Amino acid sequence: MKQKILLAFVSLCLAMSMHAQEIDTASTLVVEQNQEAELAYNQGITHLTNKEYTEAITQFTEALKHNPRFTRAYINLGAAYTYAGSLRNAVIAYNQALAIDSTLGQVYYSRGLLYYSQQMYEQSIKDFMSAQDKGYRTPELYYYLGVSYFFMKEYKTAIEAYTRAIAFNPKYAFAYNDRGSARRMIEDYKGAIADYQMAVNIMPQFAAAFDNLGMAYYKTGDYESAIKNYDLAIKWKSDFHIAYNNRGEAKFAQGKIGEAFADFQKALKIKPEYAFAYNNIGILYASQKRYKEAVEMYTKAIEIDPELGIAYYNRGASYEMLRKFNEACLEWVTAKEKGIDIPAAYISGCN
Repeated sequence: MKQKILLAFVSLCLAMSMHAQEIDTASTLVVEQNQEAELAYNQGITHLTNKEYTEAITQFTEALKHNPRFTRAYINLGAAYTYAGSLRNAVIAYNQALAIDSTLGQVYYSRGLLYYSQQMYEQSIKDFMSAQDKGYRTPELYYYLGVSYFFMKEYKTAIEAYTRAIAFNPKYAFAYNDRGSARRMIEDYKGAIADYQMAVNIMPQFAAAFDNLGMAYYKTGDYESAIKNYDLAIKWKSDFHIAYNNRGEAKFAQGKIGEAFADFQKALKIKPEYAFAYNNIGILYASQKRYKEAVEMYTKAIEIDPELGIAYYNRGASYEMLRKFNEACLEWVTAKEKGIDIPAAYISGCN
């Protein structure tokens, strides 16, 4: 028998708190020669403050017709477009502000956030570094720099950025949580546990951090501590389907099959289209030699998420136990295509 079952362990690595675009409201009475530009600008500020973004865009645009080099109007036009969800236009506005004054560190930061929100991490890193070089240094800047590096899988560099965020704000719970996740990715579980613990000490109802703390303990084999932290995650977020799924995995590891099944079922009750829980129920059935039922669960997981490589892998394992070797081979080949590390022996005889 070749197979080794793979649990669908859901990683809620990051618990990001997207900061709203800052509004430049330092002065509502701008001293400029062009009074029409001033009037339109100040009206734009009022609309922006009142969350009337369409009207704010109109007024800032009007101000720029009268004064095309009105940097603050470009900055706040970018803010209005950001809030209105027009990110492309927001980037254009910030580009124009920087074309006039390339020393505006906060504008680099704001544009970096836009790139970050669009998962353009190389660009966000470049802008965050430019913001720093221009003297704009805040805990949020280093936090999002860390998150960007995290998504680029540059975990050690992410840790450095999170550490700088924490140096600016020692009570930055999100930075501790995310630094813990970066440490977990490089298998520094002791460091990860310490960081997650700091996060929940600062924010005692931080459900995602409790879930991450549970995962770090799980990785060390301390299933009891993992379960205690999943319990706390669920206490503070009763509909936390990920925590139910992960607690089920820890209970499965303890051999508590019935309790694990109940947790996976609870996760599905909260989120019916939850592929990971179906995969894990399949594993429960396979552990009981109920291979046909396991295949049904893996198939359901794949129908929900066709990219879930571990479900193909596990379905192949159950097909093997059902003596359906050709089907098993096809599943393992597909799993490998989906990024699962498949030993060569598994697929060496596959056509």
